[in-house]
Amino acid sequence: MRRAVLGLTVLLAVTGCATAAKTQPASIQPTVDGLKIADASDLQAQAEAQLAYTLEYGYVARAGAAAVTCWFAKTGVESEVDKRLWCGPVQVPGSGASTDWVPVPLKEVTKTGDQVRYEVQSPQVPEKGTRSTPLGTLVRTDGKEFDPKKQQDLTAGRDFLAVLPDDGKRSNADLGLGNLDFRLRDDLLSTVVTGWANPDIWFTAEGTLRAEPGTRLRVVRMKVEKLWETDSGFHRTNWQGFAPQPSELALEVPGKRQLLPADRLPANGSVFVVYTVPDPQDGAETLALGSLGAKSLEQRVEIPSGKRTDNAPHVLQRAAGPAQFQEATQKIRFSDRELGMKVTGIRLGRQRPVKLGQSQYDVATISAPDKALLEVRVEATGNLPDTAGGNLTKDLITVKLPDGSTAPQVGARYDGGPLPFAIVVEIPADTRSVSVGMEPGEPELPRLGKTAISPVDSRITLALEF
Repeated sequence: MRRAVLGLTVLLAVTGCATAAKTQPASIQPTVDGLKIADASDLQAQAEAQLAYTLEYGYVARAGAAAVTCWFAKTGVESEVDKRLWCGPVQVPGSGASTDWVPVPLKEVTKTGDQVRYEVQSPQVPEKGTRSTPLGTLVRTDGKEFDPKKQQDLTAGRDFLAVLPDDGKRSNADLGLGNLDFRLRDDLLSTVVTGWANPDIWFTAEGTLRAEPGTRLRVVRMKVEKLWETDSGFHRTNWQGFAPQPSELALEVPGKRQLLPADRLPANGSVFVVYTVPDPQDGAETLALGSLGAKSLEQRVEIPSGKRTDNAPHVLQRAAGPAQFQEATQKIRFSDRELGMKVTGIRLGRQRPVKLGQSQYDVATISAPDKALLEVRVEATGNLPDTAGGNLTKDLITVKLPDGSTAPQVGARYDGGPLPFAIVVEIPADTRSVSVGMEPGEPELPRLGKTAISPVDSRITLALEF
């Protein structure tokens, strides 16, 4: 690969020498509303000085081989231009691999005769993961022009970070990636790092990407699932206080921490994270998962070694559930009828949503690092009675540990029907099996009054070997 790139460089150099020098473009006088912009070239220089600070602090990254410069944008009418400068090309960390431009507003100061005088304002740096691109052709006072919509190869500078979609159709071997397999997860977000590379170049839909001198490219392939979107347990509206805050993924390189914007991550899919690191490098690269809220937590793992550098609860170092769940049903006597209590799924975690009273929801959290919350989802089957008794029958559903003790129930979710649709209990984090079943009782149910409930057949064993 290095030999191929070198050959291309030599070919371009030879071709360039054989090409006649181009005629220098004539300087222009940009106008706004027919008035000449006074000292237009000075405005370009002042904007470039302002943008140097955004580059220094990593708000944007270099995305071109040449220096970042500032341009006027033509409006399509003679020498008329937009009332702002556009500086670039740059890349907003967390966005795609294409070039971005930072708008710099111009504030009118005075009008004199056929001239208008402006002063440069602070650059309007786009939010992380968002894009800003001028609509018209860019032009400088020396007559140079540039089309910002033209696809071009990129030179990635310090702080470059692109989150790119991955359709999963090509293997790691096809892409030149080494295989990895380590994960970070909490109850709102999970990620599995599946590949890593340290390439000289990386091909994207926007063009070929190279690192500028003094930096190196890195590529991480990862699967992501936004559990706050895909897990039905969080699809609630009436939360006590604020709704659970979505967790955040961040990439840390020596001297810099950069968030991976949530809107660049799929609900359930794979992405490439392409970024730069200093060359030579002093320090490790780390992927961090931050659980936000009152009971916050940060988990960290080094790339590409997979070494954990945190003290995360043991349950989060286990999978959240089996790849395939085999549903099972316990027959129960419900007054004068026989029903089924079908276990439809299980989930193991640090936090789970539970219902408080008749309407509000909250998030329960483990009481100690060596504990885990086990959510058991159930469904009533058969000829169901006309009653909403889930809040009254939930305590009759018990989860027992291998030693025969009953796991304490920390909450449940229910909304109509004779049974809750989930109970949550706390168990030791290393538990590998439990049993779930109905206990005899006589709750006072709406419209039915005191109702005798009891199991008909044996409890259901749930394997937690995942």
